[in-house]
Amino acid sequence: MDVRDAIRKRRSIRRFKPEPVSDELLLQLLESARLAPSGSNTQPWRFIVVKDSETRQKLQAASYNQRHVGQAPAIIACCADIKAFGEFPERIDELIAAGALPVKTREVFVPALKKGAMSADMKWHLLIAATGNTDVAIEHMVLQAVELGLGTCWVRWFDDNKVKEILEIPKNVEIIALLPIGYPAEDPPQRPRFDLKKIVYYEKYGAS
Repeated sequence: MDVRDAIRKRRSIRRFKPEPVSDELLLQLLESARLAPSGSNTQPWRFIVVKDSETRQKLQAASYNQRHVGQAPAIIACCADIKAFGEFPERIDELIAAGALPVKTREVFVPALKKGAMSADMKWHLLIAATGNTDVAIEHMVLQAVELGLGTCWVRWFDDNKVKEILEIPKNVEIIALLPIGYPAEDPPQRPRFDLKKIVYYEKYGAS
């Protein structure tokens, strides 16, 4: 299976077989996430693998009782750690050493993050960056799951505070998505998608 096949075959699965997912397969998913790209190589993603039945049921309740959350034999809570940007200077130095960035990058970007207390605007932009980076890592897992014969479903509808309490997630870590994982017990058709002409412009927004 190539990437194109995985993209075309991917579906949001909401019915799972009770068969457990092996640790080996879960590690393959996590490894695919680990290799994802991120801005300045900050790698802010953090993952919590949940297989315990009682905890899964609690997460289902915190997800407004979406049944597929608790039914899946495994859930990966995909999070973004804002404190990862505190290691920004180290990541920049790594990229400079690798020849990916010019030396002057250190003089431009690093001081901007060392100016005392971080402003609310800066925190907001870092949260957006961390979310986008983590989204890429999650989709790596989603497509890898297709190749492994597994099903997944992005879940963003949940009570953040309850999930944080259940999984003992610290305040500086944001939950980006819950990812139920298991062997599909359904084969849903492709959902409707817009034609390219509706979503693609050339040179300027709105120009077809």
